[in-house]
Amino acid sequence: MSDLAEPTASRPQTGDLQRLLFWGALAVAAGGAGVAIAAGESAGGAGAVLLIALGAALVVFLTWMARGNGRAVGLFPDRGAAEAAEADHARNAFAWIEALDEPALVADRAGSPQTANASYWALTQSSGALVDSDRPPHPDRLFGADPLVSPAMFRLAKAANAQSRRREELPPSTLGDGVLRRFTVSVSPMSAGRVLWRLSEFKSEDKVADASLRELFIDHAPIGFLSVNGDGVISYANVSMGEALGRPPADLVGASLKSIAPDDSARLLRKDRRGLPAASAPVTLRGTDGAVRTASARVLARQDRDDAALQIYFEWSTPGMHDARPNSAALTSGHGHSFAAGAEGGGHDHFFALSPFGAALLDGADPANATVLDANAALMDLAQGRATPGAAFADLFEASDGPAALATRLRQASKAAVELVIAGDPPVAAHVHVADAGGGKSLAYVINVSEQRELQQRLAQAEKMREIGLLAGGVAHDFNNLLTVVMMNCDYLLRRHPVGDPDFQDLSEINIHALRAKELSEMLRAYARQQTFKREIVEPTAFFAGVQELIRRLVGETIAFELRHGRDLPLIKVDKTQLERVIVNLASNARDAMTGKDSSIPRDGKLSIRTTRTTGADARALGHTLIEDGDYLLIEVGDTGCGIKPEDQARIFRPFHSTKEAGKGTGLGLATSYGIIKQHEGYIFFDSRLGVGTTFRIYLRAHEQTQEEALERARLDEEGRTRRVQDVAGRGRILLVEDEFGVRKAIARNLSECGYEVEQAEDGEEGLDKLRATPTPYDLIISDVSMPIMKGPEMLEAAGPEVIGMTPVLFLSGFAPEEFARVLEKYPVSYMAKPVGFADLAKRVKELMGT
Repeated sequence: MSDLAEPTASRPQTGDLQRLLFWGALAVAAGGAGVAIAAGESAGGAGAVLLIALGAALVVFLTWMARGNGRAVGLFPDRGAAEAAEADHARNAFAWIEALDEPALVADRAGSPQTANASYWALTQSSGALVDSDRPPHPDRLFGADPLVSPAMFRLAKAANAQSRRREELPPSTLGDGVLRRFTVSVSPMSAGRVLWRLSEFKSEDKVADASLRELFIDHAPIGFLSVNGDGVISYANVSMGEALGRPPADLVGASLKSIAPDDSARLLRKDRRGLPAASAPVTLRGTDGAVRTASARVLARQDRDDAALQIYFEWSTPGMHDARPNSAALTSGHGHSFAAGAEGGGHDHFFALSPFGAALLDGADPANATVLDANAALMDLAQGRATPGAAFADLFEASDGPAALATRLRQASKAAVELVIAGDPPVAAHVHVADAGGGKSLAYVINVSEQRELQQRLAQAEKMREIGLLAGGVAHDFNNLLTVVMMNCDYLLRRHPVGDPDFQDLSEINIHALRAKELSEMLRAYARQQTFKREIVEPTAFFAGVQELIRRLVGETIAFELRHGRDLPLIKVDKTQLERVIVNLASNARDAMTGKDSSIPRDGKLSIRTTRTTGADARALGHTLIEDGDYLLIEVGDTGCGIKPEDQARIFRPFHSTKEAGKGTGLGLATSYGIIKQHEGYIFFDSRLGVGTTFRIYLRAHEQTQEEALERARLDEEGRTRRVQDVAGRGRILLVEDEFGVRKAIARNLSECGYEVEQAEDGEEGLDKLRATPTPYDLIISDVSMPIMKGPEMLEAAGPEVIGMTPVLFLSGFAPEEFARVLEKYPVSYMAKPVGFADLAKRVKELMGT
């Protein structure tokens, strides 16, 4: 081990005469054989003798080699002698590393260790990392597979390969000897591509000097900390934790974790952590005042003690809690005195090193001019290795507005948390807290808020889209009323101007464009998720049997179409019309992707639709992490088209974003489909590769059919097979409740022409008065949903049981509130979405009245 720093012993000098005689005899034999061969027949008997002598010499030589004498006298060097010679050279060339106080090692260009000093060899012996080799082990072998040390060692090795300098302060590690120790490791480039590794251990006196400061980091951190033993009893709580729960930290010591986290304590005390930081998880905390506070918790397991101690930190979700500030008076008064020594001190050191937020000790009261004295691993990661001792604290942050503005912001961090950007690739948004630690030093907390900022941006975007949705729904409501008037009057005029009339063609054009406007309005309502669905239980194979011919006509003959069903498909409860709209839209997009100008395979594309039963766990295994547990019907719509460009993939569900040519798409198709699936409480995802194709996956919850639902389905199927509407004429009394005069007039006129007696009411109150004043019940009630004074559903409920269940009710609306869907499920009523044409309305009226 230590012989690497000492001269090697000289090799044995015996056997020189033997070597000389052997090589001389071999030379004579070889020369004689050469003469005999060159002389040919003229050599005579002498040549034969020489050849025999040569053969004998070879036999002796081979025997000598087989007995190992050649190797013994140095004729054939031992295996590895070249490496040994190189190691000897390294020891002689780098003997100066013995003068270094700390363990040191020299590695070559490839990272292979060359030589080390006696201190390094002693460290390897104590760590149990010695190997049966003349060369020392690499530094990463000293720490084994410690996952907390591995990231820092990886960064150091990367810097060594790049011939650059780097210094890392490693988290505490036992090095296999059971004693918790901390090292600072540095790499420095040398000549000829070699690298010098140096390991400096924190001495016990250094730990004592920094103990109180490290306690202050934990005691007054802007994040809550708890130490909990294996029985769930709290042994330590910091100031922020006490403030969050409304109790002094000392009062929490000895309390049960269950008393402050009754719903989550069992999960936090899980025993199978194996020392690795667990993922953050939401928890609910209860204070002494009974108030509930939410937090994001992470658990760290202690490895330096035999008990099952856990350390838990809490990042506050309650507004304002993250602004808990270190109190400078408490800092200078030695608030954390109870942990200044003993076993818990090591725990604080461990806690500081593994804290999920950045922490630094600054040599100066002014953070704008202070330098870093010490930094934990989290800050080193955030600063990408630049938070080394001696570095200026201000240099860690971007100064886009200039150094003066950055200095002002850093000084403000002493009074309240400020948000800064840590320079790097990528830059990191962080909240910075600074507190005076006394003695000319400062404490700095740097909390990564990049994810929080991203979530806030998403929330703002979601709020913006919600406002757009409300606007779209409101516009659709008024637009649908106007369209209803246009369509009803157009139908009325078409009956008076049949085919052959000079005005028929113009009226037909009006009707066609009104229908196109109706489709656009329905897309807007679907995007806004403000459609009213009439959900029914659907069997997937029967549903696709009804739409597959439509899809075949849609995609054309040049594209192959495949429909494949899995086994044991679940029932689903959906609005069949809306689900058909989604499938047709996806099929239409697939056709365009396989026949458009960007497609490289316009003639042999393939559209496939597959249905299978799946679960939430299976979906999450595919990367769809948002899906909850349960059974689902999975509908996959795949094509072999051109694929979606990466820059478009994040926006394809946004309204009015279209990748089609100008004039060939509204940009509402996928936004509409997304809204329909979400309103069905389902999920929609996609995978796409340029030049390969795109697959959309739709997850709809499986529905367990009750016996009553099964009987109702059978009855409706039977009615559907026997009912045939031959004409629109009928008889009966109808109450029409509609606040829009134009709509009310158009519907009443068309129904009157069909033979019905129509009474009109302009709002829900007038309609209720007519219902109560009429001694004989109406044969049908047609009502708008959203009206001033009294809505349609409110009128129905106020009418009481003499109307509900006795008189058929048909609701019409261009924009129905979300709660109206529950009315449809609660009462036996029907619903039609505006705008509605005369033919569809007359058909539904005739069906409901049974005429």
